[in-house]
Amino acid sequence: MKKTIRSLAVAALTLTWLAATAVCVAACETHTHVWGEWQRSATEHWRFCTVEGCNEEQRGTHAGAPCSSCAYGFKALAFGFTEGGDAAHADFAREANEWFPAQGEKLGFTYDFAGNDYSLLNDETLSQYDMVIFLNDRPYAAEQQQAFRNFMEDGGAWLGFHSCAFSMVDSKEESDGYWTWYQEDFVACGNYKNNTWNPTAEPLTVETHDHYATKNLPDVFEAAPCEWYGWQNDLLNDEDITVLLTLNPTQENPAGDNPHKPQEIWYDGKHPIAWSNNNYNMVYTNIGHNLQSYNDFEKESKTFSSPEQCQFILDAMFGMLL
Repeated sequence: MKKTIRSLAVAALTLTWLAATAVCVAACETHTHVWGEWQRSATEHWRFCTVEGCNEEQRGTHAGAPCSSCAYGFKALAFGFTEGGDAAHADFAREANEWFPAQGEKLGFTYDFAGNDYSLLNDETLSQYDMVIFLNDRPYAAEQQQAFRNFMEDGGAWLGFHSCAFSMVDSKEESDGYWTWYQEDFVACGNYKNNTWNPTAEPLTVETHDHYATKNLPDVFEAAPCEWYGWQNDLLNDEDITVLLTLNPTQENPAGDNPHKPQEIWYDGKHPIAWSNNNYNMVYTNIGHNLQSYNDFEKESKTFSSPEQCQFILDAMFGMLL
């Protein structure tokens, strides 16, 4: 019964988005990804619509609810690798490159995949996009990092997955390859600390429903299998961070199941799995590691097989851009 109710809720939300795209096409066909002044509060991110032709009654009332006239046509530019690197990370990116375009076709947004061509992280290219997505990696050249920072500080949107936040260096010095702004101020997790293994499906707890990314989720839901990361920085006590999802293993229900690596089985703690930074228009989530055999590379699970995770991703995207 609960699954049926959730399915109906997802269907209703999808119909709402589709209706919004229809309004836009009819009322203001020419204003694709043209935006007004960027606004922020502790839990909401929105833009005041300044587009000529939009409904006057809706203009300036975007806080907490989308303007239907602006629901259509946002553009997302994604980066990551589909070959090489960790096989499960590459498989996730290949899967994402099927799932995101399919959702975009239904819901009215554009998804472009740049692969590892981080030269496209420049001011000119980014001015054509509303959102950047890091699937399983991030830029390392200083000029590309600066262009991304400019984009975010100018109110751009960002969705990050799994290993795009991974950093493990002995010295947190910029000269040693540590992207200080990204790791400490933006994603704010610092270095990678530990992980679980093998990848397992786990119950995730929603820490707040007062956020656009989690408002349609149940209190607890079953995630698709993933390798779960722990971080050096204390995100739970960072006043700039809103933790959205946590993993809370117990002795009875640990996370990870490899008896040959007992240090990679978690039996306790409260582990942030997804969060937003209140100073930026962003959401990071640890999901993004498909479960597959590392011997024959046969896929054994899909990240997008969890309907709640899919709901979370779509609500995060639309919440940041509407």
